[in-house]
Amino acid sequence: MATASRAALTVEVMEMLARLDPRLWEIVEPPVPPHPIHDPGVGNGFGVGFRSAAGDGASLNPQPLPPRTAVLPAVRDMSVAVAEATIAASLAGRKPAEVLKEVGDDICPDPPKLPWPKKWPVPVQLRQQVVADPKRVSPAIQASAALVFQSYAHRITDKALSTAFAGLADRLLERALKTAGSTS
Repeated sequence: MATASRAALTVEVMEMLARLDPRLWEIVEPPVPPHPIHDPGVGNGFGVGFRSAAGDGASLNPQPLPPRTAVLPAVRDMSVAVAEATIAASLAGRKPAEVLKEVGDDICPDPPKLPWPKKWPVPVQLRQQVVADPKRVSPAIQASAALVFQSYAHRITDKALSTAFAGLADRLLERALKTAGSTS
């Protein structure tokens, strides 16, 4: 039996915790765009929209979240967008590992650089938090993104995509742990 990677084990732990706190499903299994053919009624009636892994849990509290908590959803949304773009690039003939290597280089810089893909817009609140505390916020960004990519690796059946997502997840988690460990 093959040994599970750190990122894979982390996702398994998060899944166990999500069974106790359903809000964690948004991290473990991020919302994905519905397939326009398979889910024609989702979203705005034209098959455009997102479905939440947490179900209706997000609608239980209609109050806006404080700005500080907007970081994890921003990281999740970026990671989902990168994963979906990687899948599209793979369908167009690009090698997933090559696509994700560039993203990994962007998300794994040395602090105080912003750990964010250069081709994705950076949320203002995130930039402010990284500038204020890069050695705490950067590892959180990397670990959160690692969970999303490992979730894709775990759920996708294409071997090349799964391997590329798992490789990026492991790289991000290693970097997050290294950066977080250097602040202790």
